[in-house]
Amino acid sequence: MAHLEIIESALRIFDELVVVVSFNPNKATALFTPEERVQMLQDSLPPEQRDVVRVTAYSGLTAPFAESLGACALVRGMRPYADADAEIALSFMNERLAPNLLTVLFVTSAKNVWLSSTFVREAATVGNLIVSGAVPPPVEVALRKRFAPDEPVN
Repeated sequence: MAHLEIIESALRIFDELVVVVSFNPNKATALFTPEERVQMLQDSLPPEQRDVVRVTAYSGLTAPFAESLGACALVRGMRPYADADAEIALSFMNERLAPNLLTVLFVTSAKNVWLSSTFVREAATVGNLIVSGAVPPPVEVALRKRFAPDEPVN
């Protein structure tokens, strides 16, 4: 839900967005393939955003990739306290990699501050628990199919 909130906020400033679903092929922690993640995010976008938000998967450094697309900025979301230091450090590194790109940080709202992909992943994989409302409906359906197949899917 926080990702959609950040997209909505960014569209108040930018006319169009390219949302990059990044993945590290050397990490085995992802629950879904990059293609599945792209599709779930596309399906989660409200209809009015689908013409101005493009979702793509990419494995590599985001700043040079964004620069190759002609982007003017990198939009990042962060939770207060939990992400601030890491996001600021990353913005400094991205500035070195792509000096012409600005980094714009959006802070999530209080209702989404507790969310993290780690929490959602661990609840699903360890306890077969899908926290309703923690993720957009298409993601919740995919999680339920994978980790709680006996539960009814709305």
